[in-house]
Amino acid sequence: MNLVDLQPAIESVSASLVVTDLRERTYLATYPGMISIGATKEVTNEVKFYQLSALVYGWMPRIARIDPLHVSAAVVALGEAISATDMNYQLVPLKSISDCLRSVVGASKLLHFANPNIFPIWDRNIEVFRKNPGSDITSASQYMAYVSEVHSIQAEAGFAEFYIEFSDVYSARLIASGIPAYSITHVRAIEAAAFELTN
Repeated sequence: MNLVDLQPAIESVSASLVVTDLRERTYLATYPGMISIGATKEVTNEVKFYQLSALVYGWMPRIARIDPLHVSAAVVALGEAISATDMNYQLVPLKSISDCLRSVVGASKLLHFANPNIFPIWDRNIEVFRKNPGSDITSASQYMAYVSEVHSIQAEAGFAEFYIEFSDVYSARLIASGIPAYSITHVRAIEAAAFELTN
């Protein structure tokens, strides 16, 4: 996946500004609230991990399964994820979170809400877009390869222009759907553009 693959998302969003699907609209409307809860840096403990896990699984078609044997390690990993940068995100022990939630996809959402500047949301749709339809979405290393790819796209020539254009049409979609506009991170723009092109 590279920047040229994502460019058609700008026109796709522009062509269908109003979101009528209630699930998708809810997803868009609740996103900033999820970020505000997840990315608070002052508390990293079991309570925050449980709260964020429950919120994340509210966005998923399955019920959270939190393995108590892995909670302590997952809380430590969440703390590292919250303070991760583009220089050290590879050191976050993602597997501690995915083992606790028994889902790399769930872990990707938790990581995104904890640090939306670094971690994108990941699922099978993204892998289909990346032309990896047989990819193992239970693999933490596959997710980290995707994270690295997203960070590489941010460094491509023309990304700043893409980000501005995509953010503008994304905001227009929110407003047209009766949702107050909010800003999205570079990482979220890339992930949202890829997801847009899977529909």
